[in-house]
Amino acid sequence: MFTSHCQEESHQLLAHELVDHDLRWRQGSVDTALFHAAIGHCDLFMLRYGAEVEVRPKPFTDFVLMQIPLRGSTSMLCDGTELEAKPGQLSVLAPRHEARLIWRRGCEQLIVKVPRSLLQLTRKPLVVEDALAADANLPSLFRLEGRQGARGLRLVGELLDQLPNDDEGDNPQWRDHLEESLSVFLLTHQPGIGSIEPSSLRERKMRRQAQKIEVIMRDRLTDSVTLRTLAYECGISVRSLNNLCHQCYGQSPMERMRNLRLEAARERFLSSRSLSVTEVALEYGFTHLGRFAGYYHERFGELPRQSLARRT
Repeated sequence: MFTSHCQEESHQLLAHELVDHDLRWRQGSVDTALFHAAIGHCDLFMLRYGAEVEVRPKPFTDFVLMQIPLRGSTSMLCDGTELEAKPGQLSVLAPRHEARLIWRRGCEQLIVKVPRSLLQLTRKPLVVEDALAADANLPSLFRLEGRQGARGLRLVGELLDQLPNDDEGDNPQWRDHLEESLSVFLLTHQPGIGSIEPSSLRERKMRRQAQKIEVIMRDRLTDSVTLRTLAYECGISVRSLNNLCHQCYGQSPMERMRNLRLEAARERFLSSRSLSVTEVALEYGFTHLGRFAGYYHERFGELPRQSLARRT
């Protein structure tokens, strides 16, 4: 559809073609390219920014996005759920309130835009067959792993095969079947579907556990704490703590703890006028200042000293 080396032009064109959003450019040169193909009711895009960017899309209610990094990685935070996606991993985004996406430098992604009207159409027979609850909604953000991820990638590949080809004629019946299959796949492979417990009950239990863990982690931000100690204080096994954090945040418990400490450090930098980078880093358990600066830059796109400079 277009290529551009201009920040403002890229932002305007992408907002028009995809969804209205705030866009913050970080490291690297602008080398934006957007490719688009419509297949039936779905839209397929291949997008790159070239530079590292932070994208904050407005909540979208009329479609769902499937994203697959082809090169590079992306970090996503939607309605409190956080995860990282690497090449070949399939993630589904359906934010209802807020989202923050960080495309790493050089990241390219395949994006499938699935209209909610298609999901509603295929949901009806599933509800009748008791395969889904009548009020079922896709989670704001989840990643499909293992066999489920492989199945999703195969379906997307089949859809890509429907792109116009001079050697073959159009087959609308097969295209409609693939679209319906993709929709059914999304509805029946979301977290909790197919488990013994109703998905709504299982999700509530998981949220309560995650909230308890979050409180304990925030209470220990300035303490030296091990994974085993953290699991003990949460009242669960190390394995269960690992599984829960990966399901809710797409991170290990200690990665989540580190990110919470980085966020707390950033708040101190932006609010205090008397503390140094060293004081704040040591307060939150970062004894190696070089690693602290690297983690901080990866998380927020700027160095600690740059955050300090912004408070004046």
